[in-house]
Amino acid sequence: MKVLVSILLVLQVAVWGAEEKGFTAIFNGNNFQGWDGKPEAWEIRDGEIWCTGKSQEKNWLIWRKDQPANFILRLEFRWDKGNSGVQVRSDDLGKWQVFGYQVEVAEQAKMGLWHHSLLAKEHPKKKARHLMATAGQSNTLAPDGSKTVKQLSDPKKVQAHYKENAWNTMEIIARGPKLVQKINGVPFATLEDRDMEMSRKKGFIALQDHGKGCQVAFRKLRLKKLP
Repeated sequence: MKVLVSILLVLQVAVWGAEEKGFTAIFNGNNFQGWDGKPEAWEIRDGEIWCTGKSQEKNWLIWRKDQPANFILRLEFRWDKGNSGVQVRSDDLGKWQVFGYQVEVAEQAKMGLWHHSLLAKEHPKKKARHLMATAGQSNTLAPDGSKTVKQLSDPKKVQAHYKENAWNTMEIIARGPKLVQKINGVPFATLEDRDMEMSRKKGFIALQDHGKGCQVAFRKLRLKKLP
């Protein structure tokens, strides 16, 4: 029976990649091949990646096969409890800690956030980069790190397109200094990061478990590289 389930999952992953031209599945639905995570913090259930809720400390499940620069990342995610996120163009700090751009995964009122993970509290650019962009915004960070905010839409109206305790789609588009996050096909927040010191050109993709009983899941992860 387990062999049959594994075969079906492999076939399903092939379908995910084939149905979208240029996309490649980066999670095979069957095991953590190509991924690296804290022991006992992550598990696979029916072709889905889940936080086990056992870790008390924040940690990341890191995709090790590449550090893409320009790309489209598509996936489905489900939030039930706690705090999580999807990391792109990030550095590996060791011990399953990563530093870079994060799309927040949390309750509805927090969705739409572009955040710089693990930036020290005393960092001089912490204020600008902690909340780089939030729901309904299209923000620009200038070469000196200063931020220009453009509120294009009502945050609550944007966030209403996201559903807690249910599966949602996510698309992250990274091209040059511009980063866009879409949830269920709706643009949630756009960031143009031209900070000469802090902007990220490439890096790891990772999934966050914030610890303390986090219950979040991911599936159907696929990637398309852009020129």
